[in-house]
Amino acid sequence: MELPAGAYAPIPTPLDAVGALDIPALAKHLAWLKAERLDGALVLGTNGEFASFSVLERLQVASAAASAASGLKLLLNVGANALPEVIQLVQAANKLPYQALLCPPPSYFRTAPVAGLAAFFQAVLASSQLPVLLYHIPQVTGIAISDALLDAIGPHENLAGVKDSSGEESEIARLCPRFAKGSYLVGNDKLVAAAFAAGGKGSITACASVVPDLVQSIQARPGQQAKLNSVRSLLEKFGLMPSVKAILQRKGFGAYTTRPPLQGLAPEQAAQLIAMLDMFGTIRW
Repeated sequence: MELPAGAYAPIPTPLDAVGALDIPALAKHLAWLKAERLDGALVLGTNGEFASFSVLERLQVASAAASAASGLKLLLNVGANALPEVIQLVQAANKLPYQALLCPPPSYFRTAPVAGLAAFFQAVLASSQLPVLLYHIPQVTGIAISDALLDAIGPHENLAGVKDSSGEESEIARLCPRFAKGSYLVGNDKLVAAAFAAGGKGSITACASVVPDLVQSIQARPGQQAKLNSVRSLLEKFGLMPSVKAILQRKGFGAYTTRPPLQGLAPEQAAQLIAMLDMFGTIRW
């Protein structure tokens, strides 16, 4: 199996002015990322606000992203609390041209035993015809992809690696060796150079959705990391997900509204963000 490697963008899911899925905006964004020479995109990840969409909507987005034929390598997040919903998404992805799947632990029952979590992931792996990356984002899920959990899951031909969005450099040192023959992808822009230096295969980071050329450059030019850190810090200042949507709206890709409970930037906030980005000179409008 081809392991995911390189720079991927966790693309936001575009909604139009009335809150409906905006498929043309999705295709425009994917085409632009390919033109900027990014390696791939993650569909319906955390930045894609997957938890705000029904399974039917997620299936529609997954199909639309694949049908866009952007030339990007595509990853699909299939995470959900209910195992049957995860399996439904996995089975749909098996029929689509995705490179691999991403799956976080179910997050509602945060005290679930390790054996139960392992059984959950083993069922996902058994149902997939694609490589699967475990999604480590404990600050959101409340459940870590721990060494004990990895030991309980055990080896599986479809277990390809991990996306580590913990934001902790110590987790690079822990997880990279565990997937030395697989694919370790870092999920925080500020750790891209560190991940490559430790033997990681690539990144899935928010800034790749708006400055793909900068993120793409880090592997060959790690000295660019400081510049990427500045962009990431600015997006975090205004809120990572709403900032990315505000930038894509400014670029003319679509309305990129947000479904409650999340909210987009107020117009004055968006204007301030854009003005500060213009000072950096990192985005071409």
